[in-house]
Amino acid sequence: MTTEPKSDSVAEHMEVQEIQEPDPKVSASTIMAVFFMGMTYVPAITCGLVLSSFLLAQIGVQLNDTKNVSWIPTAWSVASAVSFAIAGGLSDIFGRRNVLLSGQVIVLVGSIVAGTAKTVLTIVAGSTIIGFGAGIIFVSYPGISELLPNKYRGIGLGWTEFCIGFPWIVAGVLLANQLNEHATWRWIYYIGIIYSGVVIVGTAVFYFPPSRPQGDYERTRWQEFKDLDFIGLLLFTAGIVLFLVGFAYLGQPTYSKSLVASTTVIGGLVLIGAFAYDFTIPKNPIFPFHLFSMFREYTVHLVVLFIAGMIWQTVTTWAPQATLFIFTHDPVQIGLVQMPNNWAGFVGGWVFPSLVHKIKNIRYQIIFALVLQTVFTALYAVAIPKHKWMWAVFQLFGQCCFTWVTTLAYVSSSLCVPQEELGVSAGLIGTFRSAGGSVGNTIFSTIITSVLNKRLAPNIIKAALAAGFPADQLEKLVPAAIGAGMGAPNTFSNIPAATAAVIAATQAAFKDAYAHAFKVVFLATIPFGVVAIVAALFLKDASHLLNNKVAVRQEKEVLARKSVTV
Repeated sequence: MTTEPKSDSVAEHMEVQEIQEPDPKVSASTIMAVFFMGMTYVPAITCGLVLSSFLLAQIGVQLNDTKNVSWIPTAWSVASAVSFAIAGGLSDIFGRRNVLLSGQVIVLVGSIVAGTAKTVLTIVAGSTIIGFGAGIIFVSYPGISELLPNKYRGIGLGWTEFCIGFPWIVAGVLLANQLNEHATWRWIYYIGIIYSGVVIVGTAVFYFPPSRPQGDYERTRWQEFKDLDFIGLLLFTAGIVLFLVGFAYLGQPTYSKSLVASTTVIGGLVLIGAFAYDFTIPKNPIFPFHLFSMFREYTVHLVVLFIAGMIWQTVTTWAPQATLFIFTHDPVQIGLVQMPNNWAGFVGGWVFPSLVHKIKNIRYQIIFALVLQTVFTALYAVAIPKHKWMWAVFQLFGQCCFTWVTTLAYVSSSLCVPQEELGVSAGLIGTFRSAGGSVGNTIFSTIITSVLNKRLAPNIIKAALAAGFPADQLEKLVPAAIGAGMGAPNTFSNIPAATAAVIAATQAAFKDAYAHAFKVVFLATIPFGVVAIVAALFLKDASHLLNNKVAVRQEKEVLARKSVTV
């Protein structure tokens, strides 16, 4: 078994990382490989998760299924959390090139499924496939890190966030709504299909990292593959799916409380069992205990990203809907209001990490970012429902933090873990990051659903009756008011008694109910943010390792004669 702490190898790795080297030259082939690895996140994340999340309500209305649309981002997060856990280990065995290309193909398939879907559940299936592929392509994070000098790892990983954000997320809500208004929401996935084709070709042409990252030539790849902990992976997959499904149906009267509670508890116990088994029995665990024993250098990053991901994913999913339900139905206005949110992730993920070798102080940067996220996410509750531009500006500060913390965590942890386990460690970070998003989206979506179940219809009925609407027609009025609040046109056309006063009153009640639900969620994030900040206080700063050391070189240089001094 390999569960014993590898303190010697970790210490040796840290000593090697501290060795100073002259300014290196980065080959043109490496630059092109990093270029296409960064672009590969557009179809996997930008199109497959973020842009589609901006249009959940509209997709639900068009496909006559608003109940299941929340599963589109949740399915992506669950699937990616699973594939993260195995992709890093596979890339350490079979090489990052083969694993990355397979992930890109899977994303392409998922984009085709979602883009041609006729039902919301088919989009959920496509989103699941895309998410699984996204978890696999995250092996490019260790891939990029190991090809670049230590001090420029932030620039390389920041490039991935640049690709994710510009221009697609910077003006994402505006672009998504314009596509939906003037063409179709399906173009979100069509763009993903186009990008997938480009990055598959570019990666195949330029990316040739070491074929055996672990450097273990005494055993065959098949022997290493057979040693992987498939039982632990099965337990982890079953546990997280059961746990999240149970959470997803909390507060919904369709399902009995005993069924929901038992599903959630069983899922949690299976997850605990997965870690307990993996820490003690397998020869090649998917959750190596000795990595978790590197508490300050590694494990704290997992805790921080899990919690920060909970908060970020929730706001990313629900902020456009909050703008639509509370402030405006105008797609251009929605895009303008959400633009600071989109710029935030772009700046946080690209600008600050790219300057990490200049700013350094990684630990303090992470603590500061978590404080910003906690404070400004809570302040969203102050902005809603009366201060539209305050709501917009606050998101600039609250939403820049997760991509900032994520990129710094990848940079910092990659400097501390042994090179032969870089894929596994990055995969685990991805797993916790994505699982945190899944848990957060599920928990806070459940809170919103629970609050609305108690307030939405009663508020609309009360407002309608106060405005003089006849009680015997309420059955038609309530769904019409909800549809209008979500942006559906002409919902009151078949209700003659719905006067202008009734419509105004019911729409005010709709906005009030949603505003209250969102306020509850934003305030509920505070204790989670505080826990993340406390955890970050224990981080060990790896800034002194941001030097000229390069971990690996490409085995094949397509543009061998060209290089750039950095």
